[in-house]
Amino acid sequence: MNYKEIYRKKDLSGAFLFSGKEKLLMENTCTYLINLFTSEAMRSFNLIYFKAEECSLANIEEACQTFPLMDKKKIVIVKDSLNFISSNNLEKSFYDFLDNLPDFIILIFLERDAINKTTKFYKYFSKKGTNVDFAKLSPQEVSRFVNSYFLRKNKKIKPAQISYFLSLTSYNLKNSNVSLLDLKNEMDKIIGFSKDEFINNSDIDLLTDKVVDANIFKLLDGLYARDRDFALNELKNLYDENEPMAKIFVMIVRQVRLLLAYKVLKNKNSSSSDIMNKLSIKKFEFSKLQNYSSNFKMEFLRDFYDELLKSDRILKSTNIDPLLEMENLIIKYTRK
Repeated sequence: MNYKEIYRKKDLSGAFLFSGKEKLLMENTCTYLINLFTSEAMRSFNLIYFKAEECSLANIEEACQTFPLMDKKKIVIVKDSLNFISSNNLEKSFYDFLDNLPDFIILIFLERDAINKTTKFYKYFSKKGTNVDFAKLSPQEVSRFVNSYFLRKNKKIKPAQISYFLSLTSYNLKNSNVSLLDLKNEMDKIIGFSKDEFINNSDIDLLTDKVVDANIFKLLDGLYARDRDFALNELKNLYDENEPMAKIFVMIVRQVRLLLAYKVLKNKNSSSSDIMNKLSIKKFEFSKLQNYSSNFKMEFLRDFYDELLKSDRILKSTNIDPLLEMENLIIKYTRK
């Protein structure tokens, strides 16, 4: 089930599994249901949250047995469903319990990490049509999201500026881990700074945490995601635009250094703020390191850094075609 179907239903009851990459959409949908079916005055009685690792099946069953107080529905939300699955032996009686929930109960299992679709738990909700997917938005949908968010904040933005903003954030890039929550945080900064009715490119340039110009930014995101075809295509585009290969090489070296340093500091249990301070980076770039670092092992990064040093000597001391050398580096860097 697509999350939009939730908003189309006039009545709702039973058990649901909310999962997917877009935490913001998930949170917004939960808030919508809470506001629709419970009154603020009665939420201490009719809205119950459980952390999966701290609750048992008996806790959930007990919460679902009592009637709502002065509201039509009672909402029970279980966070981090994977922990609930691993901590409880879910037998047939559990699924019978879900099948027989009272009409006044909305039971939501939240899972923000990737869920195994081969498990009996997932298959139950899939068969019932109550697994709600919060997947990344399409390019058209995310453009509408950006436009509507600015409008809600009494700002206007033209399609060209929306495209420019999204190109800098890399949301639409294949395998990108940038989320709507990341976009929202960037937009909030732009809104706080901009004094005009319309958002312009200078507002976006000043407030969006970007390291390099948009085209090199795309190339680096392709490397982060280890998307070889995309990265090679962006390199060719940069070459055709006469972008100096030396400039691109420097940015790749910087990226590898940051990834290495991030992993070293993370292994030392450094806090997020300490890492940002030591690496002299802002939150948006830190988020990229955090999201993509799992794509690279420490040993690979060290070996590849040695490759970069060799390439640096080759580029400075021989007549080798810089584009060819850069293509070879990208192929090695994106090898999985």
